[in-house]
Amino acid sequence: MTKQSEEKTNAQVPAAENTAAAQSADSRNGPAGIAGEIQLLMGDFISMEDVDSILSQAERRRLIGTGVRNYGLIDKAFDIMRDNPQFLPSTLTEEKLHKDMVDFEEIRQLVWVLEKFLQVANEAMLVRGDRLFRDALFIYNNLRELTRARVPGAQPLFEALLKFFRRRRRAGEEESEPTMKELERDFEKLLHGRADGKIAIENEMPHLTAGERKIFDGIHIGHAAVKETIEAEGDS
Repeated sequence: MTKQSEEKTNAQVPAAENTAAAQSADSRNGPAGIAGEIQLLMGDFISMEDVDSILSQAERRRLIGTGVRNYGLIDKAFDIMRDNPQFLPSTLTEEKLHKDMVDFEEIRQLVWVLEKFLQVANEAMLVRGDRLFRDALFIYNNLRELTRARVPGAQPLFEALLKFFRRRRRAGEEESEPTMKELERDFEKLLHGRADGKIAIENEMPHLTAGERKIFDGIHIGHAAVKETIEAEGDS
């Protein structure tokens, strides 16, 4: 290895180390790092509060909640006992009541902060999700145009995304007829060359009636469907 090559290699090593360090710092400071820290804090909280499982519905029903009214009772009762300790029940102590009250207030503040954090995280996820979905739609539309232009290899990729836009028929659900709005939309697509398919109107003229007319929409959900049947009795 020449001296110049060795100097170039030595110069690249710190740059790679700095890039890795920056990526590691971003990971620690990003959502994944925050989630990891929350997991650690949750483990500490579980150990501190001795709550190692989620309460069942039956267990929650047995507990008395601390809504606005019940919390008002707690706060008032503690104020009375603090000002009149001679009336405190023998099974309770002022020190224990004070500690329980402080712990409860801290947990209530923690719950409030977590609820606000969850709200912010949900909104951030909504914004990111909207951005990603719009990018996915851009990819879908681009593949659709490439498929129409008959670019080799585009059609199978487009069809892989197309299935997400097809409504799945429920078990036992009968084939639905297209609505008039859907027929008008499909007609406009055919008229302007934006869709493949056909819309045919079939009429049979019997002798004693004005006829039975059927409209077939070959675009709607990928197959022919009967839009309407009109029967009119002729003049007697």
